[in-house]
Amino acid sequence: MKRRLTTLSIATVTSAVLLTSGCISGSGGGSGGDAPQTAAPGEKVALTFSSYAFQDLTVKATQNIVDTWNAANPDIHVDYQKVDPNSVHDKLVTQFAGNQAPDIIHDESADIAGFSAQGYLADLTSSLPADLKADVPASVWQTVTFGGKITGVPTIAQVYNLFANTDALQKAGITPPTADAPWTWDDLATNAKKLTTGGDVYGFAWGLKSPTAGLMSSGLAFDGKFFSGDEAKPTISVGANEMEVPNRVKKMLDDKTMAPNSISLSGTDVLPGFFGGKYGLVMAGNYVEAQIEAKAPQGFNWTMLPLLKGTGQNQAAGPQTLSIARQSKHPAEAMKFIAYFMKAENLAKIAEGDALIPVTTSASAIVKKDLAGKHGWDAILGSSANLVDSPWNKATKFPQWKSETATPAYQEFLAGKIDSATLQKRLTDGWTKINS
Repeated sequence: MKRRLTTLSIATVTSAVLLTSGCISGSGGGSGGDAPQTAAPGEKVALTFSSYAFQDLTVKATQNIVDTWNAANPDIHVDYQKVDPNSVHDKLVTQFAGNQAPDIIHDESADIAGFSAQGYLADLTSSLPADLKADVPASVWQTVTFGGKITGVPTIAQVYNLFANTDALQKAGITPPTADAPWTWDDLATNAKKLTTGGDVYGFAWGLKSPTAGLMSSGLAFDGKFFSGDEAKPTISVGANEMEVPNRVKKMLDDKTMAPNSISLSGTDVLPGFFGGKYGLVMAGNYVEAQIEAKAPQGFNWTMLPLLKGTGQNQAAGPQTLSIARQSKHPAEAMKFIAYFMKAENLAKIAEGDALIPVTTSASAIVKKDLAGKHGWDAILGSSANLVDSPWNKATKFPQWKSETATPAYQEFLAGKIDSATLQKRLTDGWTKINS
C-alpha cells in the first residue's frame, strides 16, 4: 500500500539544520558521489535499515531479505528497524538533526527532495551497479535525481486505476476495456451513467477526501504540467489541460453518476460500497488490490482496468525509495545491501506484498508470471511505461502548497462551493504566495 506521509515543509528541515549546524560535515559519512568508504579487511560492519513496510506480506518479505543477507554476509550485519509509516518524515528530521540517521532509509521520491536539497542524502550516482541502473527506466531515475545527483534507488510504484465489478458491467451490457483499447475519460462518463440505476446505486466512486495527488497525477494524461522552470522553485500554470480531470469529475458529480459522498471518503473507504453493489466502478491507487483481495465477499467478481486515456495515459511516478544517509560511515556496504534488496526475486516479493508495481524490468517479469491473468494485473504491470517524472516532484515547497492551498481548493471545487475559474486562481495565487 502506498503510505500517506505526514509531510512537513522544507522550512522544518531547514530549522533543524540551523539548530544543529555542521552536523553533516562532522558525521564522518561519505557522499556516494565521492570515493565511497570501505571497511578494512576483517572489520565487522553494522548497518541500520529503517523501513515503513507495514502490510504483513511486505514485512515478512523485508524481514526475509534482511535475514538471508545477514546469513550470507556475516561481516556486514543489517539491523532492520520498523518505522510507523505516518511518522517517517518527522522521525527523519529529528534523526538527521541529531546525527543519528539510519544508514539505509526507506522513503518516497516525493519526500526525499527536501532532504536531498539539504545535503542529508548521499549521492549514489557513481556507486550504483551498472546492471541495477540499466534495470530501471530512465524516466523513473529522473524522479530520484535532484540537482544532477541520484539520492534514492526507486523500488515500487503505484498508479490510479479503475476497479470494476465485472458482474455489474456484464448486467449493464458493458464490455471491459483492454490494454490495447483502454477506456477514455469520456468512456468512463458514459459507462458510469449506464451503471447508475437510481437510489443509492452510482456508476462511479472515487475517495477524494485528499484529492490533490490523484487529480494531478491523472492530469498528466491530458498533458497537464502545472509547474515548469526552475527545478526547486518552478512557476505554476493552471490552464485547460490541468483542469481536464477536475472538470470531468465535477461533471459526473453534478450528473449524479458519481457517488456524492466520494469527496468525504478516503481511498479505501469506497470499498464497502463497492462490495455492496453501490458502485460499479471505483478509482483508487492500485495498492487497494491487496485489500480487495483480502476483504471482498465470497462470489464477488472484480478486476482492475487499464489506465484511463486522455491524450495519453501518463501518470506521475512517485516510487518508494532506498537512500543512504550522508552520515553513514559505511556507504559502500550500504549500497551492497541495496543492490541485494533490488535483486529481481526480492523486489518481486516486496511488490506482491504491497500490491504495487516493481520498477525494475527483471522484477516485473517475475510478478507478471506470478499474477498472470489475475484481476487485471497484466494491464497494471504494463502501465509502468506510462510512469513519468512529475513536474512538481522536485519542488521543495510543493508539500506545503498541497496541504495549505491545493487540497482545500480542490475540495471546495468538487463540493460546488467555488467555480473552475476560482479554483485556477486559488491554485495559482497560493503557489505565488508561499514563494514570495
